[in-house]
Amino acid sequence: MNLPDIRLGSEQSRPISSPPPNETQSPTAWQQVLAHAVDGLVGLIAVRENNDPAGNIIDFRYDFINEVALRDTFRRNPANRHDIRSRLLTEFFPSIRESPIWQTYVNVVETKQASRVEQHYNLDERDIWVIQSAAPYGTDGLLLSYAETSDLHHAARRLARQTNLLNGVLNTSPNAIVVFETVRNERNQAVDFRVALANPMFETLTGRDSAYFLNLSINEIYPIGPNRLQRLRDLLETGHLIHFDEFMPAISRWLDITLTRLNDGFVATIQDVTTEKQVRQQLEATVHELHRSNQNLEQFAYVASHDLQEPLRKIVSFGDVLNDQFADSMSESAADLIRRMQRSAGRMRSLVQDLLTYARLSGHADSFGLIDLNSLVVSVIDDLEFTIHDRRAIIEVETLPAVWGDAALLRQLIQNLLSNALKFHPPKRDASTVVPRVVVRGCVAAEDALPAELANTDASQAGRRYAMIEVEDNGIGFDEKYLDRIFTIFQQLHGRMDYGGTGMGLAICKKVIDIHKGHISATSKMGSGATFVLYLPMQ
Repeated sequence: MNLPDIRLGSEQSRPISSPPPNETQSPTAWQQVLAHAVDGLVGLIAVRENNDPAGNIIDFRYDFINEVALRDTFRRNPANRHDIRSRLLTEFFPSIRESPIWQTYVNVVETKQASRVEQHYNLDERDIWVIQSAAPYGTDGLLLSYAETSDLHHAARRLARQTNLLNGVLNTSPNAIVVFETVRNERNQAVDFRVALANPMFETLTGRDSAYFLNLSINEIYPIGPNRLQRLRDLLETGHLIHFDEFMPAISRWLDITLTRLNDGFVATIQDVTTEKQVRQQLEATVHELHRSNQNLEQFAYVASHDLQEPLRKIVSFGDVLNDQFADSMSESAADLIRRMQRSAGRMRSLVQDLLTYARLSGHADSFGLIDLNSLVVSVIDDLEFTIHDRRAIIEVETLPAVWGDAALLRQLIQNLLSNALKFHPPKRDASTVVPRVVVRGCVAAEDALPAELANTDASQAGRRYAMIEVEDNGIGFDEKYLDRIFTIFQQLHGRMDYGGTGMGLAICKKVIDIHKGHISATSKMGSGATFVLYLPMQ
């Protein structure tokens, strides 16, 4: 790096901070100072009006300048950089007389008092900050040293933004946050912790201003005892967070507390979970009550399957005895009453059995698997062989997709639907009666075709595929205004004399579908048959 020669001039023109060269100092030493200084250094001599020593200062003339200052002077046009000693300051900074720094320069020369100022300006769309020190130089000169502090200002701005951001997080956090600093003894052991900061939510939780807690010991807020003190020491050593919930009698609240290490202390993040605790306790009580109710239901099922059915069996048996042994001595009206009694008893038995079937329906994850509906439907049709033959019905089964479910429950579902399809036809009166025809078809349901209750399931069911199964018949159908009723228990839309049953078949179908988290619906018109549509999960 080539520096311009430094003009020392007379004794009066030397910088007051540097004595004239002697046996231990030389111009070369001063050149080394200028060459290696990291700050800009400039020596200026006052130019006074009419060269009168008592005249006003109208300009300054460069006496020396180091490489840093020279580079900054020609920052906008580095190709024109040249020696500017003896040149006037205003040649390079024409508007300096109008700036506040000009008066600072003049005051330093006139009063012989050093001054320090900070300047801010924009250069090439960049904010620049400079700290400039001005000191007397010689008898009528000025020694300038300056350093750019832009990086410090930018860092301070970033720190201020981060501080504001952190304060915003603390002040708007829905959780109470408290920062504790460690108190150590002379052996550097953690013996206590003091509050260093608490956010507004902590004030809300405790009902006290955060200033009340500053510098309070943790034991003054909530005694922790030796065991918890050791856990906090372990937290400082390992950094493994501590999480627990606890009831605080002082504020009558349940708190969920998480402790995390922060420097030589920790942060306590506190959430009021009183409401959640109460809801959980209520839920546990409800589950307990539900369990008790299920036990009662099981007891009822046992009673219904034994104690209730036994009198029915006796009624039917006694009716048979009356018919067999006293038929000759009974009038026709008495025999008719006995037949009605037996029919009613038989219907009551069917109702109890169907109700038991409905109550006992349940599905367990262990019993679920991939079910081939094609084989299952064929097996059900085989079971219904006599009914199909008696009604001369036609059953058509297209290829069906496999589904995920309980084989026994799905068998009950398909059997009930096919039985209904075969049952609800006009009674056979003549040759013109329509032959019952049932079609079972299926496919993979398109995602946009799923019912709303399946399309809007929770995230755990996202992406789940469903099979759509249709069971279509050409029977008597039903009025769709009763669609909501047909899946409830003991509901019969058609006369019991023409179409037997207990009104439980479709209710059982609905429960099986619910156990599989699927969907069932139907479309129909009176006299035009019905189509039942099922959606069952495939995986």
